[in-house]
Amino acid sequence: MKNPLLRSVLSLAGLTLVVGAGYAQSVSTTVALAGTVAPALMQAQLVGHHAPSSVLNVTIALKLRDTAQLDAFLMNVQDPTNPEYHQFLTPAQFTALYGPTQAQVTAVVQYLEQNGVQVTDVTPNNLLIHATAESGVFEQLWNVTINDYTYHGRSVYGTPNDPQLPVNIAANVQAILGLSNLARARPVSAQMPDAQGGTVNASPSVIKPVDYTPQDIAQAYNWPSITNAANGSGETIAIATAESTNLASSDYDSFWRYYGLPTQYHNVSVVTLGGSGCPSCAIADTSETTIDVEWSGAMAPGAALIVYDYDTGDGTNDDFTAAELTDVFNAIVTANTAQVMTTSWGSKESEVGNSLLATGDSIFKEAAAQGISVFAADGDQGAGPVYYPSTDNYVAAAGGTTLYLNPYSESAWADSGGTVSTYYPEPYWQTGTGVPYNCLRNTSDIAMNADKNTPYSWFFQGVWGTAGGTSFVAPQLAGLIAVLDSQTGSRLGQANLAIDADANSNNYATDFHDITTGNNGYPAGPGWDHPTGWGSPNATNLIAHLGKHR
Repeated sequence: MKNPLLRSVLSLAGLTLVVGAGYAQSVSTTVALAGTVAPALMQAQLVGHHAPSSVLNVTIALKLRDTAQLDAFLMNVQDPTNPEYHQFLTPAQFTALYGPTQAQVTAVVQYLEQNGVQVTDVTPNNLLIHATAESGVFEQLWNVTINDYTYHGRSVYGTPNDPQLPVNIAANVQAILGLSNLARARPVSAQMPDAQGGTVNASPSVIKPVDYTPQDIAQAYNWPSITNAANGSGETIAIATAESTNLASSDYDSFWRYYGLPTQYHNVSVVTLGGSGCPSCAIADTSETTIDVEWSGAMAPGAALIVYDYDTGDGTNDDFTAAELTDVFNAIVTANTAQVMTTSWGSKESEVGNSLLATGDSIFKEAAAQGISVFAADGDQGAGPVYYPSTDNYVAAAGGTTLYLNPYSESAWADSGGTVSTYYPEPYWQTGTGVPYNCLRNTSDIAMNADKNTPYSWFFQGVWGTAGGTSFVAPQLAGLIAVLDSQTGSRLGQANLAIDADANSNNYATDFHDITTGNNGYPAGPGWDHPTGWGSPNATNLIAHLGKHR
C-alpha cells in the first residue's frame, strides 16, 4: 500500500486518538464536514465496498476569509454611486484580502502529509489543495466508508458519510471533493448535434446551411457589426470545457471564413488541464467546444479566445466530474487573462453536495471581485433539472427562446432551462416585475434563440451541421459582453446583476425583447420569467446602457 497508514482509533465521548506510523496526533474533538454527501446518492444502488487500494485524487477546498467584508465589496463594486464602483481587484489582491492565508494552507497540508496523504499542489489563490492517497487511507483518516454503486446505469463510487475532521482543521475547510464521482459534469445541452450536410473544402463556395447564420442572429438582436474586428478587440473570452483534445482550428476557421467573418484576430489558444488527453472521448464533447468557439468568436469578431480544456486522460469522458469542472473555473479566475468566461457544461444540483456548491460560489465571488463576467448554459430539459453553475448568484444563466424571422416573433422555448435553485439564496439584486420572491436563486437571467426546430448552423470535422440548445446562447452572450468591454475599455464585472439593474430601469423596453408567450413548465410573462429571464437582448442598445456609467 502506497503511503501506508497503520492506525488505531479510540473514540470516547467525541474524542479521537490517532496513532500513526511513527507519530501520534493529540486528542482532539472531530466535527463532520456537512454537505459532502449528494442527495442523489440515496437513489443509487449499493454494490459493495470500494477497493481500499484504489488511488483517489481529492481536492480540499478552503474557506474564504472576511466574507462579510467581501460581500459588501461585491455590492459596492457594482454600484455606480459607490466610490468602489468597478475598482476591481487583481488575483494577488483578492488572495491577500479574502483568500486563505499561507498559515491556514500550511496547517492543512501538514495535517494531510502527517496522515499519509500526498499533497500534489496548491492553487495560486490558496483555495484548492490537491492531494492523493489510497481509498483506505481516506476512509481511516476521515472515518468514512467509500462504496461502489450503480446510478442510472453507471458504475460510481461514493461515501454516505460526511468526513470527520479535527476542529482546528475543519475551521479552515469548505469541502472535500473527490470522495465520490457520482456528480458527473457534462454538456448541459440535450440537443447534442449530429454532423450532417455538405463538406466544406478549401473553397468557401460550398452549399450554405439553411439554418440560422451569425448574420441572421445579428439582424434579429440588433448586434454591433460582426464583420468589424474592432468589436471585441483587446478582449479575451475564456471557454470552460473538457475532453476536447481533437478541437481543430480548421473547423472554426472554416466556419468564420464561410460567413465572411474575421479570422485573424481571434488568436484561439488552448490551456490543457488534468490528464494527457482523451482521444477516444465522445464526439459530442469536442463538438460542444467547437460550437462555443465558433459562436463566441462570431459575435465578438475581434476577441481572443482561450479554451480551458480539462482532459481526464483515461480514454473516457464518463469520469469527468463536477469537482474537475470546478478546477477549470478556478484556473480561469486565477489566471485572470479573460474578461469574460462562458461554459456549456454543468452538473445537476441534486448530484452535487452542498459543500461543492459553496466552493464554486467562492470561485465565482473571486471572478466578480476581479471583474470577470460569467455565463453558463441553463440547460435544455425544461424546468426539471437544476444545473450548477448556472444557478450560482455570480453566474449569468442563459435561457432559450424560439425565434422566427421575417416577420420577427419570439416565444419561450419549451425545453429551455430556468428554474429554482435548491441551494443558492435569492440575491438582493434579483427584483422586478415577474420575479418570484421565494428566498432562492431563480433562473434564467437572459435568453436567445435555442430551439432545435429553429436551429443554428455549425461546422465540425469538415461537415456542416445544425443544432439548438442553450449551449449556443451562453457563448454568444459572452461575445456581447466582450464587445461591450472593448467599447468602454474596462470590465463589466458581474453580468447578471448589471442586466437586472438595466431591466429595472427606464431602458427595459429599448434594451430587451420581452418574451411573454410559451413556457418550459413555468410560463413566460411580462418582465422576468423562468425560461427567458428578462427576455432576449437588443444588443446595441443594451451595450450602450450597460456601458454608460464607465
